Amino acid sequence: MSQTVILTIPDQEHSQARQVAMELGCAEESLYLELIHEGLRNREQWLYMKKLKNLSATVSQDDVLALLDKAPDIEPLSEDKML
Repeated sequence: MSQTVILTIPDQEHSQARQVAMELGCAEESLYLELIHEGLRNREQWLYMKKLKNLSATVSQDDVLALLDKAPDIEPLSEDKML
């Protein structure tokens, strides 16, 4: 389902978007949809990181180290090894 939304875009950004869309060989509308999608995803990630930061403030370093001590001491899978 889609909705029609009217946006007011400053002339410079509109001109720039038109040029980028032309260079990419896509419709302006497709470019705007992709930009909105990417912007929303970035902000969702930012909000998630903010939640993690707030959560980390409620846990002590000793608690984290105690949890890590419970992890088995085994070699990582070959695809998980750091180079």
